[in-house]
Amino acid sequence: MSTSHTPSKLKPTRLLAALFGSGVLFALPAQAMNGAQLGGYGIKNAGMGGASIALPLDASAAVNNPAGMAFVPQSFAINVIVFNGQSTANTPAIPGLVGAQTFEDNTTVSAPEGGANWVISPTLTAGISLSAAGAGVDFGKPLLPFPGLTNVQASQKVAEIIPSITWKVQPNLALGMSVNFATQQLNSQGLVAITPMGFPAQLPAHGTQTASGTGARLGVLWQTNPELSLGATYKFKTNMGQLGDYAKDILAYSDGKIDLPSEYGVGLAWKAAPALTVAADYLMIEYGDVKANQNPSGQGWKNQQVLRLGAAWELDTNWTLRGGISTNTRQIESDRAAQNITSPAVSNLAITAGATFKLDNASDLSFSLEGNPTTTLDGTGSSAGYSITGNRVTVVRFGYQRSF
Repeated sequence: MSTSHTPSKLKPTRLLAALFGSGVLFALPAQAMNGAQLGGYGIKNAGMGGASIALPLDASAAVNNPAGMAFVPQSFAINVIVFNGQSTANTPAIPGLVGAQTFEDNTTVSAPEGGANWVISPTLTAGISLSAAGAGVDFGKPLLPFPGLTNVQASQKVAEIIPSITWKVQPNLALGMSVNFATQQLNSQGLVAITPMGFPAQLPAHGTQTASGTGARLGVLWQTNPELSLGATYKFKTNMGQLGDYAKDILAYSDGKIDLPSEYGVGLAWKAAPALTVAADYLMIEYGDVKANQNPSGQGWKNQQVLRLGAAWELDTNWTLRGGISTNTRQIESDRAAQNITSPAVSNLAITAGATFKLDNASDLSFSLEGNPTTTLDGTGSSAGYSITGNRVTVVRFGYQRSF
């Protein structure tokens, strides 16, 4: 790993302070690919369908596998994510109260992403990465067309700052550990419950409530030979604090908390030809182990399996092109469609593309694009008549990376 490049005029420490202290830290997706999570983290890996556990490509690597930072040069990366999501929710008629309704959401937001990595010695590195997640809607009208009811708006947003450290047991084998410093925001208004008498009653709006928590990640990355790398990672469940007065109503079952799920995954990267690299991941996100998702009358998210496949082609000495695909098992079951109209994370297929242009020996510019085709979840059982459609989700990233 070379560290002899001329330092950037923008000091990495100053850049990171601006990145992590930014007010747009919580401008997160309204409908993500894998439940509340983006389809991929790190601009280059995102262009490969999110495949990343055995293929660290920049200082965002700790989000995917902390051991990957051992194979990232001393460098920083700063990316901007621009997210656009459209969704539609249909609700059935309530006899004697209101007819069938349609609710639409169209959200465009932006958020930062990136990190930095320092090579301490040939066997040790230390770094810091940023991760973001979220779900929610803003329908712009009440759930029921009655006087006094407010417009429906709901969002759950999470940002994680992830310091990491790695140790190369051997030149081709690294262990990594990171700590997740998570901050979470919840804002919900306009939700309506039907009273035992059969009349609608609007739940109180508690405004934006914030909680924090700390968790950890472990990882291993083994470059078995110059052509093949294998990786594995585990993220422990992050126990979050109480989200204020939401503990009195919508989060009463989980004592006012929404913990961040544990997850684990394995991946491989294969250099199939001098200019071609192929990578694949299997990831399990354990939403079902979070108490808030075990509420019998709540959203009821289940564990979610994710498969990611991508390829990178070095077109010439300056350009690298990328493409990929990602799919998952939907975490929302059809009989919970009614409870999930304000968190319409139903996308289960993503197609991605990306490119990197090398500016010089120390820096590059990258771009990635993710598109999620339209998909619909039709309610069954107690949710019959409800449906959620993810009409279109597009995620665009622009990024800059520099060694120092």
